[in-house]
Amino acid sequence: MRFCNFPLFILVVKVSSLVSEDQQQCQAGFSEQRYAFTVNRKFLERGRIIGKVSFTSCSANNRALYSPDDTRFRVFSDGKVTVKRQVTLHDGSVSFVLNAWDVKGTRHSVPIFVWNEKEQQAVDQSLGKP
Repeated sequence: MRFCNFPLFILVVKVSSLVSEDQQQCQAGFSEQRYAFTVNRKFLERGRIIGKVSFTSCSANNRALYSPDDTRFRVFSDGKVTVKRQVTLHDGSVSFVLNAWDVKGTRHSVPIFVWNEKEQQAVDQSLGKP
């Protein structure tokens, strides 16, 4: 009877060692060190999609829990960044930090920059830049 259980034990150990090798190879985190999204208006209305971030959580479905430190923005589990409440780009831009957690519970953060392309062009023209 003991002899029959022994091969099953080896099989279980082998499968678990393969899983841990895959987990060790995965590098959790954002694909970029910072994200910059340009928009073509000063007022960003609720629901507007401004861009998408990419995060590897090292989980089976690779979905992440995102938490922007600016409550006017929302980031869906697929990485889509949207406007939660109307945003006015008074200075032509806004920035915030986006946090995400990997499968081990480690927090990863990345800065997000959103700026009005038209306002930037006006600043460039006033400075004499082409």
